[in-house]
Amino acid sequence: MIENKWEQFAKNFEENNNYVVGSNDIQNIKNILSGLSNTGKVLELGCGNGTYTECFIESASKIVATDISEPMVSVTLERFEGQKMIQVERADCFNLPYESASFDTVFMANLLHVIPNPETALSECFRVLKEGGKLVIVSFTLYQMSFLNKTLLKYRYMRKYGAKSSSSFMLTPQLAADMAKSSGFKNVTAELVGSNVNAVYLTALKIT
Repeated sequence: MIENKWEQFAKNFEENNNYVVGSNDIQNIKNILSGLSNTGKVLELGCGNGTYTECFIESASKIVATDISEPMVSVTLERFEGQKMIQVERADCFNLPYESASFDTVFMANLLHVIPNPETALSECFRVLKEGGKLVIVSFTLYQMSFLNKTLLKYRYMRKYGAKSSSSFMLTPQLAADMAKSSGFKNVTAELVGSNVNAVYLTALKIT
């Protein structure tokens, strides 16, 4: 498994993100995700501290929330203690320990644009999804943000997290869609959502 810089922020991750991104824009994403229906057995990659995991509680039959960081997993386990439908465990998005065609939905938030070789992760998503299963991706992006909002976001990010990872890149709807299509996904839709801070929101289906 690869390591990441985020585990040092595990205990304050949600608070930090609310500061960096803004609670209103995060809530907007949560509202979109909470509006999904019939998500079935959900696999979440890069769950962090579970901020978005809870959005699937009403629509899923089971949620497997994973992260590469043990501290993040520990925080998420504590957060959802007693929620029998939520299984939290450590997993590597490049080499998932799950059988092929075993999930109805795969979800990742703010992961695709910060990992090296995102196409490898998308190929794993494709593998573990059932036929007709759905991929859901959300990633915040500087794309088409105003100069002022970009500057403010960068300042807030540096205050909380320091320099960006060398593998980080600016995700656009077109780039996200192209990567999903190249990994075999069909019925791909990708759009920008948000107000002060933009996010790429993508959905796609596994249809072979």
